[in-house]
Amino acid sequence: MSVNRFPPTTGFVSNLLGIINDYPTGDPVELLGSVAEILVEDPDPRMRAGQVLALYSTRFWAVHRLRDQRIYDSLIAATALADATLDTCEEDHPGWAGLDDLERIARWIPAIEDPAVAAAAGLADRDEIALFSCPAWLRLMAQETMKVLLARRPAEFGMPDFSLLTPAYVVDGTLDVIELTVNVRTDPEDTSSQVASLWAAQRLLSDVPPSELLPLTAAACFGLVSQNATAPRAVPTHLREVLTRVAADPPCAHGERHDAAPDTWLAGVIYLYKPMRFDDDEPVDEELWHCPGHRAAMIRTALQLSTPRER
Repeated sequence: MSVNRFPPTTGFVSNLLGIINDYPTGDPVELLGSVAEILVEDPDPRMRAGQVLALYSTRFWAVHRLRDQRIYDSLIAATALADATLDTCEEDHPGWAGLDDLERIARWIPAIEDPAVAAAAGLADRDEIALFSCPAWLRLMAQETMKVLLARRPAEFGMPDFSLLTPAYVVDGTLDVIELTVNVRTDPEDTSSQVASLWAAQRLLSDVPPSELLPLTAAACFGLVSQNATAPRAVPTHLREVLTRVAADPPCAHGERHDAAPDTWLAGVIYLYKPMRFDDDEPVDEELWHCPGHRAAMIRTALQLSTPRER
């Protein structure tokens, strides 16, 4: 058994340790911004794992010290993207599984990113290598990082920017309606669902193809009516803000036929956009649902059913 406790400490790890202990060296804002960028853009799963560990271990510093809105939101979006794209894992990893020793987590990053580092230090057989490379554990850390950052996001930052999350839902220029809808409705009280709703709302404000308007509206509206008192204030606040801005009253002959219950919104969208339909599917009136009046009715209902939270 190796006498080494950790892999050799790199300059990157030293900078992370400084942030963790609130004595950062260099520019911590620039460092965290680059970590988020690598997490989004680098396809190497080992590099992505290292960046998840880096953001997880420094999340409390970001919450209490980071006041750059662009970088702050990039951390949320990067961890949301990791949560949406990391695979599951069926293995039962033995050994240490605590996630509260932030220095320990940061010190293992060089070995996670480069197995040769672990081998050279005589640490290749350590449980931490398998544990901190495991997609399931990494996803758990990404979710926790995203949850903490979103819950403590400064109110003065205004509308969040989740553009980095776009690759999780837009493939070859086409919105993956099913992926978005499933993520939004899985558990509306979960941070992953809340961020998916916020991303949909933000995208509604851009110049999107007409085919995206219905699923994006349904995702944002469902996200709004599903929030309870435990949700971070930023979630209902920004969803209401977007829906109020895009609300319209288009001329329509369908009248009250558009008044569908919120629990039908996402199911109807899935029916309309899924690639295959089956005999036991519950159909919806396609002409009715694709009418602009249907989106307008969703927005009216969502705004009526939700009330601004008291400060």
